[in-house]
Amino acid sequence: MTALAQVLQGKGIEVLGSDTQEKFFTDEVLQKLGIKVIEGFDKENIPAEADLIIASAAYLGQEISNPEVAEIEKQDRSIFTYAQVLGQLFKEKKGIAVAGTHGKSTITAMLGLILEEADFDPTVIVGSRVIQWQSNARVGQSEYLVAEADEYRNNFLYYSPQILVLSSLEYDHPDFFKDFREYQETFRQLVQRIPSTGFIVANGLDNQVKKVVRRAKCRVIEYGLLIEKIKLKIPGQHNLLNAAAAAETALKLGIDKEIIKKALANFQGISRRFEIKGQWRGVLLIDDYAHHPTEIKATLAAAKDFYPGKKIWAVFQPHTFSRTKALLGDFAAAFDQADRVIVLDIYGSAREKAGQVKTQDLVERIKNTGRSSRGVPFYDTLFQKGVIKRNAPLTPKERPADKVKYIPTVEEAADYLKGNVQAGQIILTMGAGDVWQVLEKISQLSN
Repeated sequence: MTALAQVLQGKGIEVLGSDTQEKFFTDEVLQKLGIKVIEGFDKENIPAEADLIIASAAYLGQEISNPEVAEIEKQDRSIFTYAQVLGQLFKEKKGIAVAGTHGKSTITAMLGLILEEADFDPTVIVGSRVIQWQSNARVGQSEYLVAEADEYRNNFLYYSPQILVLSSLEYDHPDFFKDFREYQETFRQLVQRIPSTGFIVANGLDNQVKKVVRRAKCRVIEYGLLIEKIKLKIPGQHNLLNAAAAAETALKLGIDKEIIKKALANFQGISRRFEIKGQWRGVLLIDDYAHHPTEIKATLAAAKDFYPGKKIWAVFQPHTFSRTKALLGDFAAAFDQADRVIVLDIYGSAREKAGQVKTQDLVERIKNTGRSSRGVPFYDTLFQKGVIKRNAPLTPKERPADKVKYIPTVEEAADYLKGNVQAGQIILTMGAGDVWQVLEKISQLSN
């Protein structure tokens, strides 16, 4: 929503809105742009003269009651979602949609920076803050639009991109998609929306992606072969794949290889994607958005590879009750590379306040799962083929039951870590909620 607000403001439209009292990096972005935000929701916040009213999909439907939405509906005024408005922007631009279960934000940011370096002057919408822009959007004046395309609630089917980048495909969002077949089907429909004059850049190492793009009406270009030639500042074999997706797309757009390599070499990353938050008493603090089992494995593998020999404290906050329940076994097997695991209470989000699973259920499954033979999909394939190398072998760790601990809150977790972590070790927070606050609390505790 913040990215959309920036783009609309860039078109000369006056924008204002209301939000929860929770603090995110987007608050600072909006403040710098002079976009007014009212804390809290109240029907009095709605301006009578508003020409267009946009609401987050989280506040629409039966799941949650929002007083502003209720008042607008009472007045019989139209409410548009973020996805619907972004769909209109796609109609006005030469759109590049970046979709997939994992890697969307990073690929979108990488591609946006490559196009910027090549003087394409793109408009870019990312799901997180791009470090080099200090924002989650870039407002350009050219015909190019690069946008992260989210599959939740079939949102990306509002879009009409001419180019599609498809990174990966694994079951997610079980609160909306009843099974993996239904999840796959929405991607098949997106693939079919790409016109014959466009093209798709697809992860050739993901068998599910390869199945989905078979119905494409346009040319399909597989990526993966450029990986060994890409140099990045950010760690993780998964980021080499992300970079390959962005590079292959840029090449197809006619951008010079040297410009691509320069932009990727200078890429500083995005917020909450293996973001180094500093040090506290000799302890390295890292934050990541990983909230799916595969993402957890990839993030821990990156930490193990980039910092061989260091003890890793993984602090995980499950995101949504439905995802935790549906993928409970996969979550339990995702923490092999962590030395110690702390699990917080489930972060329900705006659309889920309760569910049929508890954090304690996951903690017990982690304790009982022990060692896992399952690796990280397609990253391990690259390693086996010799395309990538690792600094340290990824071997499952012996993890006695007392090394997995349930701590309900951010504050309690920070206090526990303060008393137990030692210099030279790593605290790695993971999750899509507010687990990042653990690192902030730890820093405050040192003052």
